[in-house]
Amino acid sequence: MVFDQRLLTYLQLAALAVAIGVAGYLAYLKYTNGIPPCTIGGGCAAALYSKWGYLGGIPLAYIGLTAAIVLLLATPWRGDIVRVISLMLFFIGALFTIYLRYVEQAHFDGNVCAWCVAFMAAWWVAGACELLRLVRPVSSDA
Repeated sequence: MVFDQRLLTYLQLAALAVAIGVAGYLAYLKYTNGIPPCTIGGGCAAALYSKWGYLGGIPLAYIGLTAAIVLLLATPWRGDIVRVISLMLFFIGALFTIYLRYVEQAHFDGNVCAWCVAFMAAWWVAGACELLRLVRPVSSDA
């Protein structure tokens, strides 16, 4: 099956824009000590301000925002080495999202952070696009 590389690139850019929006909003709330609205799930503030919300003393919202911006900037590049490095970053981020979903289920009484799930979904869509762009042949009209 051949995929249109442009379509995958645009979908990846859109997914990363969503990830940047969500992570940027959470980073802003973290910086201002705000409480995220959480109409679905009920675990947003707990996730944002828990001890698991940091890596090396840096809030995960800041890390997610930075990673999504870096990957957004790398998306238009066509070099295979950039694609492989980007895919590795997506993979590391995907492992983090799995770990954080486990933390939510194990430590937040089953409450779910809807913002975290939105970021995770956008991250996985962007990562799938990156993988398809790397391993699938280019269509003749791309």
